[in-house]
Amino acid sequence: MKRPLTIISVGILCLLNCGFNWSFGNKDKCTEAREMIEEASTASDTDKTRAETSASLACPEGPAGHYVRGRRLENSGNRDAAINEYRETLRIDPSFAMASGNLGLLYLEKGMLDDAAVELTQAVKTNPLPQYQSGLGKIFSERQIYSLAQYHFAEALKAAPGDPQIHTDLAKVYARQGQLENAETEYKRALFSAPTAEAARVGLAEIAITRNQTDKALEELKKAAAANPKNKDTHKRLAELYEKLGDKKSADYEYLLSGVPPKPAPDLYLEHLKKGDAFMAERRFEKALAEFQSAIKLNPEWPDSYQKLGEAYAASERTDEAITAFREVARLKGGSAPLFYNIGQIYEKKGLIDEAVVEYRKAAKLAPDHAESRYRLAEIYANRGSANQAIEQYRELLKLRTDDVNVYLRLAKILGNAKDPKEAIAVYTDAIKLQPDNIEAHRDLAQLYRKHNMAEESEKQFKEILRLKKDDSEARNALTSIYVKNKNYDDLITLLKENVEMNPNDANSHYKLGLVYEFKKSYEDALSSYKAAVAIKADHAKALNALGRAYMKTGNIKEAKEALEAAKKADPALEEPTVLLSNIRDELSSEPRKYKKGKGSKGKKGKSKKAKGKSKAKTQKKAKKQQ
Repeated sequence: MKRPLTIISVGILCLLNCGFNWSFGNKDKCTEAREMIEEASTASDTDKTRAETSASLACPEGPAGHYVRGRRLENSGNRDAAINEYRETLRIDPSFAMASGNLGLLYLEKGMLDDAAVELTQAVKTNPLPQYQSGLGKIFSERQIYSLAQYHFAEALKAAPGDPQIHTDLAKVYARQGQLENAETEYKRALFSAPTAEAARVGLAEIAITRNQTDKALEELKKAAAANPKNKDTHKRLAELYEKLGDKKSADYEYLLSGVPPKPAPDLYLEHLKKGDAFMAERRFEKALAEFQSAIKLNPEWPDSYQKLGEAYAASERTDEAITAFREVARLKGGSAPLFYNIGQIYEKKGLIDEAVVEYRKAAKLAPDHAESRYRLAEIYANRGSANQAIEQYRELLKLRTDDVNVYLRLAKILGNAKDPKEAIAVYTDAIKLQPDNIEAHRDLAQLYRKHNMAEESEKQFKEILRLKKDDSEARNALTSIYVKNKNYDDLITLLKENVEMNPNDANSHYKLGLVYEFKKSYEDALSSYKAAVAIKADHAKALNALGRAYMKTGNIKEAKEALEAAKKADPALEEPTVLLSNIRDELSSEPRKYKKGKGSKGKKGKSKKAKGKSKAKTQKKAKKQQ
């Protein structure tokens, strides 16, 4: 009996001296046991074990007892049995946060991400231990929800700022988003806490490879291999890097340490690549694919083979296989702007625009000077009507292509839709400075001025177009409208005379010039222009009608009647010749009109004069309309 009493005494002594308040008061023993475990969650392993032992003794068949058994099973490597114990703990006490947290971490190890997320989320509500926050970070990283992954890793670091693994995991999240500077910072923080942290060294090497800093990558991989000489993956990475640098001897040695079988002589798979390139030049894509695939069989770790394979798949419209091949390139040597750009182009061809935008943005983040990706982003945003995003990309593109007039014009067109045209005008002006003879730049700027009622500036741009291209019909028509609107008939006549000189056989040019002369009451010039139009096109109804009208105004009634009869014959639907002929007949009639006396006779006489006035007004209105 002495021995059990001694053990109990020692246990009580430990409880009294370990620094935690583990006394059992008026609360339920199982509740106090759970609180005891939670209080010790951040203590040393020794104190944690003592607390778990005491809690298990206080509540052996309750939630604390099952939790402690689960912990012991987990520590012994029996994960499945531990899961059952944690589940039983939560069945009895669903609020047992640490049981939820530990269960979530075990689910995470087994790849049950959804179940793990549920349990870990429940755990951090009341007990946000760093391992639970970090577990959630890994889940969201795997799901590519990087913002939430960053949040939970940051929360974990608040409680465990010196944990190198958390810094490494956070760095990987940054790297996957192309945020290489942030990733590099976190890897270095991991190494500050643990200078031999192998994963951090490998991560820094991957960043260096992406930046084409091969010497730095080699240095980091060597340190990683020294920290853990048995890690075959590190030796394999070293072998690939040596191979890329052309150091075959070192590559073979590292491949030997990695357990990878010796590679065939380079000439064998390089010969396949050479043949594949030749077939690609001949557009014999199936033959090229066969050669590239043969090269990959001989050397499955050579990224250039997958690059060529992806290009061949893309050329033969086998887009899904092309994307798979390009992803393999990214796995083997890291992402690059041209690689993400190629993937984006494939998605865009497939009509998967959102996916294409993601890839182009990756390329732009990884290499801000990758102009092609920014151009595609700008075009997509512009086509979608996302003006602000398009403007942002075009402005970034102009930093790279300062002399690309087309980019200036595309940016200016989008800016031109704004209420205030100042920015658009400034961009058009810059484009014209770069290329003063660019007709489309002048035309777009002229239309912008015209849209905002800036007639004088618009006129200058249209005149500049005519200086560059005298026969530009769009500019001539626009200037005609401006001159008519501003009643600038002298310049209008000059412009229309030029039209006649350039198109002497165009009846309409003579007719339009005649209208302006007639409006200015230069009837002789008008008659000359109308006659020229009729001489070119004898059945030009409008010119014949205008000729008859001009004859009437100059008192040549006989000639007027002949012209109007011809106009009526040329186009029976034209109303004005009939009205003018009616007026001529009324004026030539020698018989006086007879009116009956009686009611309304005076009114009828008045009505006749009024009708005559209306007829004359109608004729003038139609003439003005034709002008």
